Amino acid sequence: MDTKIQIEALEERLIAAMKGSNVAELDALLADGLIFTNHNGHLITKQDDLQTHSSGKLEIYSIDISAQLIEVLDSNTAIVSVVKNLSSEYDGHVSVGIFRFTRVWHFNGSQWQVVAAHSSQLVS
Repeated sequence: MDTKIQIEALEERLIAAMKGSNVAELDALLADGLIFTNHNGHLITKQDDLQTHSSGKLEIYSIDISAQLIEVLDSNTAIVSVVKNLSSEYDGHVSVGIFRFTRVWHFNGSQWQVVAAHSSQLVS
């Protein structure tokens, strides 16, 4: 299967897992050594992300994608840049805005996983 098509499908799985706080799916899609810098500049680990989703304090109301670029570097690495209109609530605080996410997907020999990510808020 074409790598770009695989990454598109993985991105769809990731969005669905985020929306549904599907911790098992997120655990499979995120590398153990994940480095994620959020829009506030905070470093988030895989365990931090899984804890946020499993806590029940996060509810994602909507994630709408308006632009996506996938750059396949080689058979093991791809970079995704995507713009998302995101509406969520965490621990009683509502967040609505347009964000750009950059993710690095890496094939570790058995599966594709996100190894690094960064988000920036474009519009609040």
